[in-house]
Amino acid sequence: MPSPEGKLLTEFMYRFSNFNPVENPDVIGKFRKLNRIVVKNAYCPKGFILSRESTASGTRYERITKAGADRNHKLILYFHGGAYQAGLLYFYKDFAPDFYRESGGAEIIYLDYRLAPEFQYPVQLREALDLWDNITQNQNYQPENIIIGGDSAGGNLVLAMMLWLRDHHQKLPKAAFCISPWADMTGSSTSARSNYGKDVEFGQPGKIMTEEISKILHDSEIYAWLSEKDRKENRQNPYISPVFGNYQNFPPMLFTAGRDEMLLGDTLTLVRKFKNLGIPVRCDIQPGMCHIYPVFRHFSPESSHSYWCILNFIRRIFEL
Repeated sequence: MPSPEGKLLTEFMYRFSNFNPVENPDVIGKFRKLNRIVVKNAYCPKGFILSRESTASGTRYERITKAGADRNHKLILYFHGGAYQAGLLYFYKDFAPDFYRESGGAEIIYLDYRLAPEFQYPVQLREALDLWDNITQNQNYQPENIIIGGDSAGGNLVLAMMLWLRDHHQKLPKAAFCISPWADMTGSSTSARSNYGKDVEFGQPGKIMTEEISKILHDSEIYAWLSEKDRKENRQNPYISPVFGNYQNFPPMLFTAGRDEMLLGDTLTLVRKFKNLGIPVRCDIQPGMCHIYPVFRHFSPESSHSYWCILNFIRRIFEL
């Protein structure tokens, strides 16, 4: 059972962040409204400096550094979520002080990728790769000193980029963490159906998924980041649905997921793949929790616990 605070968090998310296409058919419009309300690109935590930059190819990113601190060789690269339709929301930048402290002084870079539906796959993957090349080739950060992380669609992008790097014989980062990764565009996991009546962000609490509802979800604007051709023919492409990928030679990984979210099966399948390959992997799943709950780390004990797991993972990876 979730804590009282956890229940309040899920109620809040249902009220303000439910993107179920049956209840909210204008998914694109709701994401655009969200962007107008909470995307504040100039926000920066106290005591830190925000620098908005771009690569030579035009990929935008934001760098957060500790005011007065010397630059060191460590970096945390973060990909935000939001179905590839939400922008870089200001609260992601509140991770920076904790990431800085637990990593022993790493800089934090946030990719500010272009958004769907105007920009569809593989635009975001190309931008992630472009930023990776810029960081490792022009900014003198070595892959073995980089941890990457992401939530939801950002978790999708973490896995897709790493698969691409591995497939093209390039070095992978030192480690990675994924918060509720959106890794299966087929929606075929058991939890996609069994948790439909529990998921407060993409389901309908108290309802049962029918074949009609399943088709509405499958054809909905949640997948606006994919072209019509990709929706019809390429949903099992590992760069689109990393749950179908092969993870041989990957570095240590951490996953978190809510027990009540429809995407729980994405995480469980990925964790099983890593374990079967003997790759170090940790997984934290909290009861009664919703999608990306660790992002709201101050709201509930469950969120705080999983967020602490991420910080502990960062500290352990950097051997502090």
